Amino acid sequence: MSGRTYADDLFPLKTDHPDEHMSVSTTSTPSSPNSVDAANSRIHVGWMTTPMDVVEDLDRNVAPYCTKLGEFKYNFVVFPVGGVVRAYWKPVEGNEKHPPVIDLPDVQLGNNLWESYVTGKISPWIDCDSPDTDFAALSEEHLIKELNYICYLGLQSMTIELKRISSPKTAAIMNKWLWTKNSRFIVWVQLPSSVEICADYDYFSSSNVDLWTIWADFRKQCNNFSGVYLQVVLTISADLPDEFMEEKLVNRWKAEPLAAFVVETSAFGTARSGEAALPNSHISLLKYLWTSDSLRLVLRATTDTHKYNIQIKSEYSLALRQAVRDVHYKRQQELDEGSNDSSHSLNVGEYKDVLQAPLQPLSENLDSGVYNTFEQDKMKYDVYEAAVVGALKDLGADGRKTCVVYLLGGGRGPIGTKILRAEKEYNTTFRQGKDPLKVKLYIVEKNTNAIVTLKFMNSRSWKRRVTIVESDMRSLPGIARDRGFEQPDIIVSELLGSFGDNELSPECLDGVTDFLKPTTISIPQKYTSYVKPIMSSHIHQTIKAQSIPYLSRALPCHGRGEPELEEDGSWVQKFPQGNVVSNMDQIYVVYLSKYIPLAESTKPVFSFEHPNFLKKSNERSEIIEFVMDRNADLMGFGGYFDLQLYKTVMLSIEPSTQTAGMLSWFPAVIPLRDQLRVAEGDTIRLKIDRKIDEGGVWYEWRVELKKPNGEITSTPLQNSNGESYYMRM
Repeated sequence: MSGRTYADDLFPLKTDHPDEHMSVSTTSTPSSPNSVDAANSRIHVGWMTTPMDVVEDLDRNVAPYCTKLGEFKYNFVVFPVGGVVRAYWKPVEGNEKHPPVIDLPDVQLGNNLWESYVTGKISPWIDCDSPDTDFAALSEEHLIKELNYICYLGLQSMTIELKRISSPKTAAIMNKWLWTKNSRFIVWVQLPSSVEICADYDYFSSSNVDLWTIWADFRKQCNNFSGVYLQVVLTISADLPDEFMEEKLVNRWKAEPLAAFVVETSAFGTARSGEAALPNSHISLLKYLWTSDSLRLVLRATTDTHKYNIQIKSEYSLALRQAVRDVHYKRQQELDEGSNDSSHSLNVGEYKDVLQAPLQPLSENLDSGVYNTFEQDKMKYDVYEAAVVGALKDLGADGRKTCVVYLLGGGRGPIGTKILRAEKEYNTTFRQGKDPLKVKLYIVEKNTNAIVTLKFMNSRSWKRRVTIVESDMRSLPGIARDRGFEQPDIIVSELLGSFGDNELSPECLDGVTDFLKPTTISIPQKYTSYVKPIMSSHIHQTIKAQSIPYLSRALPCHGRGEPELEEDGSWVQKFPQGNVVSNMDQIYVVYLSKYIPLAESTKPVFSFEHPNFLKKSNERSEIIEFVMDRNADLMGFGGYFDLQLYKTVMLSIEPSTQTAGMLSWFPAVIPLRDQLRVAEGDTIRLKIDRKIDEGGVWYEWRVELKKPNGEITSTPLQNSNGESYYMRM
């Protein structure tokens, strides 16, 4: 197996590489996806303790109880944190209410077993939002007691089951706890199996409320705390609500921090074999939402059948694993089968949902590692070569013997290699080796460090055929006049960012316009940016949670301001709008995973064509409108682009036309400062401006929400005057 990558092929050196003779095996044979043992170890199923399980002294015999569950292939137990006696106490109307004390001794299990085997459950009788104010106050007192006992036991996770559509008091307690306590554990917020069973359903029955709304409101009341610690659990009963049967509504859960499914025994039927089995509709739902084997399945008994048919406990756990055990494996297999050189080289999995700042190669020189990463993308360079061949074919139709090509922004030269290969391809195909066309290639590059590589490539690989010009391309017209350079027949550039123009390709290419012939071909000829509204609590939380370490406060940022010297001698980059607002007012590059689009298709934003002989302004202003087809939380917009390299030769990251196998660009994300609740039938309008001054370029954006009744609200203007995201020229 060769140690060389595709990038090495772009730098064809004459020397031998000793590592080409080395063989490295990194493959392993995966275990069979149909293996029951593999599923048992990979997919975790838990048992929820209910009144059906209660026996004498269970609270003081948790160890043998857990051991028995383990024999039935359960990996963990969801157990009342104060004990079952306390958990299933029922207050008597009219009597003074004194719930049993917490009586779940910690020493009956080792600390590591509490952590790994037990998920605490808040006592079901606790109802902080009860209309009975005395009982609500009692519930608040005891909820805090149980939260404290979770900390004492050292549990890593707990679940609290919502009984109401609206639970503001419960949310307020959890919000304060999450934000102010040092002890951190994962909070599972378990939703009811349907809206109709909620205690306050009669009050909300006329509202447009569903299970997702219950969760989203609770999450919002907890100030959208990190999904690492605040997660949602869906309850699956015999009858699935309508929202679990409609794909666009089910999709929303893929954009939420989904932790687990509580599957009630009432949902099970009997298979032909006589064993417990789930209906196909339930299996389809679980498979659709099974995005990772890190999700959990929990069995909740709604009848006491398991007391008389002990074996059925094993049947339940087996049926749950069978429902999802192949999902993740098959998806990974599909990815592997559809993989290509680029995906292996870039290892894109490491980039999922990771925020990256867009590059600013005009104001900041790239390093060798960054160049190398992007040079792994075989597809992009192959398409560039095809575009150059197409242009040479059209120009060479008149029989000319030479063609002058300028590569503007050459980097380390990979496209230079492709241009020379395009010359060979053209001559072989269209000239049959007779009267060959000779390309005279100039490479313009401002990065002094990359010039070292270009000179090396010119001497070792390109046979000194290339003229290397160390300069910002915008200075090329003056340099060309001084040195007597020929005008180009073709200019080639690769200056695009994830949102098309956000690496200042228009400004760079406009700088060479005065040097071009009226017939000069530009590769690319045109590029267009696109947007689509998206939902992702995870990405929104990640952006808002960013912080700058003390020692990194003055590192180059993308705002308009410059670092300032403090009185103590340190340097700091200050943001007048505050760090959190600054985070939200920037554009990011993200390989999106935990998100869903809120529209079927993208819509175009800005377009640019080259050469820009008419010297049209690069300032732009657009309003893009989408109609919402479901209740959702809009976190912002996914940004994409496509480019017409030459005639029909295209590259694209726009989802409907995406170039298969190309991974040079991940989508851009244009966030809103706060997630915006939208409903079916609402219209949103993104107003986005591209502004320019002497120092650089920036975007400003805001969203207008229009309700069907005509009510209009607007979000704040973001990135005003480029304070947070400014692309320096």
